[in-house]
Amino acid sequence: MGMFTETIEHWVSEYLTSTTGEIRARSFGDSCGGVLVAFLDNACGSEVHPADIEEANIRDGVAIGLGPLSLDLNEREQVPDLLEDFLAHCESSGRLSGGEALGAYARVTATAHLLKKQTRKPTIKVGPNEPCPCGSGLKYKKCCMNE
Repeated sequence: MGMFTETIEHWVSEYLTSTTGEIRARSFGDSCGGVLVAFLDNACGSEVHPADIEEANIRDGVAIGLGPLSLDLNEREQVPDLLEDFLAHCESSGRLSGGEALGAYARVTATAHLLKKQTRKPTIKVGPNEPCPCGSGLKYKKCCMNE
């Protein structure tokens, strides 16, 4: 935990007691507060006050704070909305300047990071007597087969 943990926990608890926060927490589940604390704590690190976070800090909060968490698919799908609402709430309560813009950025970042689909590139099977896929014009067995 960073040096601003107490401030972060206060902001999160204030959000969770707001109407919007209560609705989000009900649909998200018990880990809602923990997810927000992990996000903001890692966004701040040990040097940045929560009121001074910027887009680069948002990326760190999502990648470092939320990436390793074991969230089910439903939670992962709700994280972008949760972050956007939380940061907008921080702006409306006077705690974070530009919270709505940072919330929109957090939504995009969390969607890209937490909901990206893992796809495998199809592999090409090359027989030893076929032309080498490197484009040399040689047979595969005479070119790249043994590399």
